Parts: sequence; C-alpha cells; structure tokens
Amino acid sequence: MTRHQHHPGLRDPRQARGFADLAPESVLLGGAGAAILLQLADPRVGRGVAVHSGFAQDPLKRLWATLDYVYAVALGGPRLRAAQVAHVNRAHDPVHGTATAEHPGYDAHDDDARVWVAMTLAWSGTRAWEAVLGPLEPAAQDAITRGYGRLASSLGVPPERWFATRAEFDAEFWRRVEELTVHDDAAAVSRTLLAARSAPLWLRAAMPAARLATAALLPAQIREQFQLPYGPGRDALWRGAVRGVGAVYPRLPVGVRQAPAWWRIAQQGKALAAASK
Repeated sequence: MTRHQHHPGLRDPRQARGFADLAPESVLLGGAGAAILLQLADPRVGRGVAVHSGFAQDPLKRLWATLDYVYAVALGGPRLRAAQVAHVNRAHDPVHGTATAEHPGYDAHDDDARVWVAMTLAWSGTRAWEAVLGPLEPAAQDAITRGYGRLASSLGVPPERWFATRAEFDAEFWRRVEELTVHDDAAAVSRTLLAARSAPLWLRAAMPAARLATAALLPAQIREQFQLPYGPGRDALWRGAVRGVGAVYPRLPVGVRQAPAWWRIAQQGKALAAASK
C-alpha cells in the first residue's frame, strides 16, 4: 500500500482543496491536544474517558488509535476502512454508563457524541492548518468541512447530521462551545495528559511545544476552564513559532511532510494482512 495508490500529495500544501489533501499533512498534528481537550470538555465524553480510558497514562496509544482511524477513512482502501470502523466500534462497546447525581450518562455509540468528536478533529485540524499556512479558500473550506463528516458517517451517524458548509459548521461549533463544562474528572485527565510523565522521552521533550499549541488553539473560554496559562508572552512565542514553521513547512518534500500518515497506513496494512493469513 503506497501513497500513490490513494493520493499523490500536493507539492504545495497551500493548494489543498479537499479532505484527502489535508488529512496526510503532519501540520494537522499541532491541533491534536486542542481536539482532545475539546472532547474532554463535553461532560459525556469526559466522563467516559475518565472511567474507561487509560490514555492519560498512555497518550500515544490514544493518539495512534485516533490517527489510524482518520487516516484509514481519509486515505485507505475499503478493507482498511472497514477494519478501522470495526476496531473503533469494538473499543466503544463497553463505554457507557448511566447518569448519577454527580455525573451525566454517556454512551460512546451515541450519534451526537460522535458528531462532537468529529467536530473537534475538524475544527482543531483546520485551525492548526490555517495558523501555519494561512486561510483556506472559501470553496476549499466547505469541501474540507464536508469531508470531515466521513469521520462520523463511517461510524453510522446519518450523513444529514453533518454540515454542508463551513459557516454551518462554525455556527454549531460555537453554540456547543458555549455549553461545554470542564468537570473535575476531565480536568484531572487533562493535567495528567499534558504533563506526559509516563510518555517516552521524545514525546516528553516535545510537550512544551504541544502545551503551547494546545493553549493557543483552544477557544479562550475552554482554555480558561482547563486553567491553561496563556498571556501576551506565550502568545508572542506562538505567533513567532507559527511564522517560522509556516516559512519552512511548504518547502519540505511531500514525503517528509506526510511521512507519519503513510507510515501509519503501512502499519495498518501489514496488521490487516497478518490477521487475514
């Protein structure tokens, strides 16, 4: 399974016109922390993660699982997509709980929760992209927004639950943001996640940059609920960092920019082939 079987990649990523153009680009990884914290800020998702997931202690496992699903849906063939959908559904089967006086009920198979998770990936990914590479053209914004809907519809969410335009998406996103509440269990998970004390050395070394990107990309009211520091000094550091990355990133070869995506696709393909023997 190679890149050329699915999508050749753009020489200049700023020419992106659709979801398949964006999905393999590693610049989107800058939005991963913001996406996770937005998910945790939904009390249903935050409670489910706190009770059923150990990803704060093993952040790479959750990161790779999410990326594998995104890459399979956006870039993989039918067998790989089907395998990833089945894997996600199996992982979600035990994630449910009834409401109590202190906590909301939750169900990882709930369509609305799945829409929200897909929305966090779409919003954080495009926000990271535009911070580094500049605004997408309006037609591309709409096409990319529609493409991200596949992350929800592949799991059985009715396609009409998604958005036809970025304007529709943004209106619903900000409406939901106003309703988000960071509960104590979500805050505790976020602190463990961002400290990354149990992560590999290379990931711990990258965490100052990851924490800066997470705080910079989050909506201000969510950043404040998570009590992430972000003042003028950090904002200046962020702006300088994205200017520097934005000057270099478009000049990198496609194979370098997209290496993580195609490596994960290859690993999934090998695992699928081994399982079918």
